[in-house]
Amino acid sequence: MSLCGSRHQGSSVRYLRLEIQYAPEYQRPMHRFMTESDAIKREWLVTWKVGVEDEIAYTLFYIVGDREPYESALSAVETMESYDITPVRDQAFYAFVRGRETEQSRQFYAAFEQPTLMVVPPVAYRPHGVVLFDVVGEPATLEQVRDALPDGITVNVQKIGEYDASPGTFDIGLTSRQREALAAGREVGYYDVPRNGSVKDVAEELGCAPSTASNHLRKAQARLVERVFR
Repeated sequence: MSLCGSRHQGSSVRYLRLEIQYAPEYQRPMHRFMTESDAIKREWLVTWKVGVEDEIAYTLFYIVGDREPYESALSAVETMESYDITPVRDQAFYAFVRGRETEQSRQFYAAFEQPTLMVVPPVAYRPHGVVLFDVVGEPATLEQVRDALPDGITVNVQKIGEYDASPGTFDIGLTSRQREALAAGREVGYYDVPRNGSVKDVAEELGCAPSTASNHLRKAQARLVERVFR
C-alpha cells in the first residue's frame, strides 16, 4: 500500500453552515439561561463525548460572561452530575460539565452520527434557542439528519461551500490564502493606524493581482467579524 496518498482523486470537501432552532420547551436549561439573563454574552461548545456505559455526556464549554450567575444556574440543573470551572481571563472561563443524557440529547447526537457527515467545533450558542455550527461532508446527508432529529428542532442551511481551513485556523474558519492575506497586510502596514500599506503592497507580497488581494482581505475580514459576533 502506498503511503504517498490516495489512489483515487476525490472531490473537494464540502461544508454546510447550519442554524439549529430549538423550540422553547426543548432548550437545555443553560441555553434558556442565556436568553433570560444578561450575565452570559457568548457560549461555545468546544468538544463533547458521550459515555457508552454510563450514558454521561462530557462537555467542555467556553463562556464569556459573569461566572457566579452561570455557576449558580448550572448547579441547579437537574441532570448535572458535576462540573469544573476554569477562569481564562476577566469575563471568560471554561466549564467542564458531566451530566446525564436525556432522550432528546441522545437523539440529537445520534442524528449527526452519519458516516458521511462530521461536525466541526466549536458550536456557537445564541439566545432564543439558536445554535450555529459547521458540518463537513455530503450535503445530501442533511436530509437524513433532519429525519433523525427529535421533535422541537428545526434545521436551516445558512451556507454551503468548499471547506478549506489549514491547521490553526479552524477556530475562525479562515482559508489558508485568507490567512496569508491578513499576514501580508500586517507585514506591509495595511492595518497600521494611520495606514502605511496599500492593497497593492499586499498583492505584491502574495504575488497576485490587487483585485485578488482585495477579495482575500475582504473575505477574511468578514469571517473575523462573523466570528466575533457569532
